[in-house]
Order: sequence, then C-alpha cells, then structure tokens
Amino acid sequence: MKTVAAISFRDNHSLSMDVDSVSRIEVTRPNQIEDGLWYCELLIRSANGTVALQLLADDPEKLAVAELGPD
Repeated sequence: MKTVAAISFRDNHSLSMDVDSVSRIEVTRPNQIEDGLWYCELLIRSANGTVALQLLADDPEKLAVAELGPD
C-alpha cells in the first residue's frame, strides 16, 4: 500500500497535511446556510483522489482565499 496523504497535529494545535500528486485546487463560492452562518468547500484534487474540506464562518469575507507569495 502506498501512502498518498499524511495528517499530523502539531504541538501548537495546528493541522498539517501532505498530499502527493496534486493536480488542481478549487474553492466554492461562500453560501449562506442561515443568518450569520456561511460555508464553502476547499477541494484538493490529486492523481489519487480528492480531499474535501467543509469550512464554516460567520462572515463570507472570512472564507475569501488569499494567495500567498513565496516565503
């Protein structure tokens, strides 16, 4: 069996995930579920399948994607 993704929790309570063979990353537009509750999905597509994260926030601006430059 080949490992294609690994998840670990860090000491500072953050989550780290390594995904091999990524082919595309997509995010849906924020949608309102009810007053003050918005959601979107972050999809990471790879040669081995898709990782889907369902994200919830109280403001659609908090679900905006910011592109980061190199470190």
